[in-house]
Amino acid sequence: MRIALAVHHFPPNYSAGAELRAFRTARWLANNGHDLRIITVESIKFGSSEEVIAEDDVYQGIKVHRLSFNLSNSRDKFTWEYDNPWIYNHLLDYLAVIEPDVFHLISGYLLGAGAINAALSHQIPVVVTLTDFWFFCPRINLVRPDGTLSDAYVFDAQNCTRCKYEEQRRYLLPVKIAPGLADKFWEKSFDAPWSNLMGIQATKNNFEDRNSILSEVLSQTAAIVCPSQFLINSLLSRGIPEEKLNLIQHGLDKSNWAPIVDKQRNGTFQIGYLGQIDKHKGLHLLIKAFKQLKTNIPLELCIYGDDSSVPNYTNSLKKLTNNDPRIKYFGKYDYSQIANIFSQLDVLVVPSIWNEIGPWVLYEALETKTPVLASDIPNMSHIIQHEENGLLFECGNWHDLAIQLRRVIEDYDLRMKLIAGIKPVNTIENEMTDLNRIYQRVVGEVEPVK
Repeated sequence: MRIALAVHHFPPNYSAGAELRAFRTARWLANNGHDLRIITVESIKFGSSEEVIAEDDVYQGIKVHRLSFNLSNSRDKFTWEYDNPWIYNHLLDYLAVIEPDVFHLISGYLLGAGAINAALSHQIPVVVTLTDFWFFCPRINLVRPDGTLSDAYVFDAQNCTRCKYEEQRRYLLPVKIAPGLADKFWEKSFDAPWSNLMGIQATKNNFEDRNSILSEVLSQTAAIVCPSQFLINSLLSRGIPEEKLNLIQHGLDKSNWAPIVDKQRNGTFQIGYLGQIDKHKGLHLLIKAFKQLKTNIPLELCIYGDDSSVPNYTNSLKKLTNNDPRIKYFGKYDYSQIANIFSQLDVLVVPSIWNEIGPWVLYEALETKTPVLASDIPNMSHIIQHEENGLLFECGNWHDLAIQLRRVIEDYDLRMKLIAGIKPVNTIENEMTDLNRIYQRVVGEVEPVK
C-alpha cells in the first residue's frame, strides 16, 4: 500500500512525542512492505516569498518531503495557522504525483485543514491520529495562560477569546491579582459596543470560524485514531460521528533498545523525569516537591530532556533548582538507551498539568518495571491505578506530589507492590495491526497483515 504520512515536524531536528510517534509508525510501515512518504513542516519562518519551498531527503531509509514557508507573510495569520492555502495548493500538486492509497495525518498542527482538504480533493481517504487537542485549541494543550484547564468537552468561543487576550501580560496580570474582578470584566466585555471597540467580537468570530472549519474537516475524514477513551469522549461531545472514532492504545517499539540491565543500587534513591521541558509538563512542580522532601535516605532528581527549546522556562527551573547538587540535568538522551536510563531510576514522575494523551515515557517506565507517580488527569489515571501499579497525585498540587514521593521513597513494601502490579504494555506490532486494518477498510482493500 502507498501511504502518505503527514506530521507537523519530523526528525532529526525535531523529536517530541508526535514526531517520534510518526517516525516509529513510518519505520514499521516501511519495514513491513508499504511504500511510504513522510510529509512534514521543517520551518514556518523560512524565506520571504509567499509560497511553500519543498525539499526531499531520506532519513534512516524513509523518504521525507519537507515543507518550509514564512507564515509571517500570510494575509491572515490566525486563519492560516489552521487552514493554510499555500499548503493546500502545494499538496494538491504533490499528492497528484505520488498518488497515495491513503493520507494519514498525525496531530494536525501546522498542516491543518489545508492538508486534509488537498487529500479529499483527490478522493484519497484520510486517517487522522490525534496526539493532542490542536483541533480544539490553538494552544494545543487546553491549558489557559493562568495554568488552569479548559473544558475538553465543550467549545466556548468567549472562553477561547479570553484565553487569547490573556496571553498578553496586561490581561493576565489582573487575573493573578484579582481573579474575581477579572471575571466580571470579561462578563461585560462581550457586550456591544464595548466588544467592537476592543476587537473582542472579531476575535470571538475568528474562534467560531476555526471551530466550524476544523470540526467539519474532521467529520469528512474516513477514520480518526484516538489513543485514549477520554479523547474519544471529548470528540463525541463536540459532534464528531462515533463511527469514525477508533481507540488504539500506544504500542511500544523496543526494536532499537539496548539490552535492559538490572536495577543499579548505590544507596541513593533516584527520581526521574524524562521528556519535553515546558511549563505544561509540570517539571517545576516536581522540583518544588523534591526540594520539600525531608528524609534520611539520600536522594537525586535526574532530569532528561532538551532544556534549550523553551529558554525562559528553563531559566525559571534553574532558579528553582538554586544549585542544589542533588538535582541533575542530563539534557537530550539517546532513545536507544532508554532501558539503561530507567535501570538507574527507582521511580518516574509525570507531573503534567495538561490532559496528556498517554505519554510514551509512561509506557516505557512500565515496560522496565519502574513505578510511576502521575498527575490524576483522565488519560494517565486510566493507565496508572493508584496503589496498584503506581501512585496518583492531585494535578498541579506539588504538596500532594511530595506526600506521594515520600511514601514511595520510605516504604519498600509499597514499591515492591507497585512493581508487582505492573502489567505488560501494548506493543507496536499490536498497534500497527490495528492501524493496518483501518487502512484496509478505508481504501476498500484486503491485504495480509504482515
